[in-house]
Amino acid sequence: MSLRPHKKTYSVLIALLMGASASQPVAALDFNQCLDLALKQNPQMLLAHARQAEAKGAVSVARGHLLPSLAASFSASQSNNALTVFGMKLSQRQATFNDFGASQFNPDALGVAPTGLNQPGSYHNFGTRLQLEIPIWTGGATWGRLSQARAMLEAAQSGDVMARQKLIFAVLQAYDSVIAANAGMAVADKAQRAAAAYVKTSRSLLAHGVLVKSDLLSAEVYLEKAELAVESAHNAQANALDNLAMLVGWPTGQTLTVDGPVQPILPTLPLASLQGDALTRNAGIGALRHKVRAAQDGIRVARAAYLPHVNAMANQEWNGSTPGNAAPSYTIGGEVTWNALDFARGGGMDRARAEREQAMAVLQEAQDKLRLRVAQVWRSAREAALRVKMRVLAVRQMEEAQRLVRLRYENGIETVTSLLHGQAELDQARAELVTAHYAEAVDRGALLLAIGKLNPQEIVGVRNRPAAEGVPQ
Repeated sequence: MSLRPHKKTYSVLIALLMGASASQPVAALDFNQCLDLALKQNPQMLLAHARQAEAKGAVSVARGHLLPSLAASFSASQSNNALTVFGMKLSQRQATFNDFGASQFNPDALGVAPTGLNQPGSYHNFGTRLQLEIPIWTGGATWGRLSQARAMLEAAQSGDVMARQKLIFAVLQAYDSVIAANAGMAVADKAQRAAAAYVKTSRSLLAHGVLVKSDLLSAEVYLEKAELAVESAHNAQANALDNLAMLVGWPTGQTLTVDGPVQPILPTLPLASLQGDALTRNAGIGALRHKVRAAQDGIRVARAAYLPHVNAMANQEWNGSTPGNAAPSYTIGGEVTWNALDFARGGGMDRARAEREQAMAVLQEAQDKLRLRVAQVWRSAREAALRVKMRVLAVRQMEEAQRLVRLRYENGIETVTSLLHGQAELDQARAELVTAHYAEAVDRGALLLAIGKLNPQEIVGVRNRPAAEGVPQ
């Protein structure tokens, strides 16, 4: 899956490289910009790319074993070993009868040891060699290793896709967590302002003799709780920003702000179709299938130990007493080897079969878990959508009810207890709406991740959602 670079990302990177100070914050990042930054530096993506490169190298190595190999070498040696010296002279085509001790030959004294043969003295040789080795048939082992390497490469590529989609999901969680924290901060601020207004109103009513002192104290206690809630919301916002900054590699000391909320598209297909799509499209399942194929190729490699191997070679040498005075020679040959009796190869077959069974068991378990996971997040996403609708309606109703209670309180015909109780319920409803929006986005993202369709094109912006649904900006 390729991602088109977001246009504004480059301006953000340039600003960072130019060292923009914290007093000059960079413009708010949208979701695609955060994703672009995360993809460039996230360790999991770097690890996935490295694994893919390693698998490509393994394919190249396996392919190389199918081709002839040519080796060149140059050697220089000196020896006084009788056999070695005689071999050097033969390879240089300089052996003479005198090397056999012809000058000491006596038919009547055949037991005389020839000095020229047994004690030749030091001799040296300069040798140059070109050797060509041609693999013809290895019992299918070479082709099996190549197929195995290709399967592992495809598994690594699927793993790269899976790592990318998991990163998209992580960025979605972190990004919408900041959005939720910002909305929670707005809810807490609004609750604090309402509590401060209640304290002001209570003091005015107390001065006119409408309220008693305990009512004012209750309003002041509620204000302190609201101020504590603001502090907690500030901390939640800071934690969410820190998490997103770490994920995208944001420089320490730079101000990080985000753009509007985003939400994945909810698939409309029935559950059975989505489960089928998941088994087909999920990159993690695809990687496991490729590993099963690689394990099957491992059996093919192990079986090659029972079959004959055929190889050919061609060798050209130059040997001489000096580098520029060398005698050429060549050797051409072929070899057929067949290991007719080897008790160890049976263990290799058993191990290869066991590895295939393990890979198939892992695949089956992953498929079963994926079907269950799709069903769970599908139901959770549908429930989250209904919960959002319910929370939106609840906030609107509670806002209207609280407005009426506040008017009655200001006219002295409602108790402060009812006023503060209603405000607490309204604050809770607003907070639950923020949580519901976040849960809906995460559940939809989890569903798309499970069915293998989580990509930036499936994540759309949601403009003006807070204001339209009763949550303050």
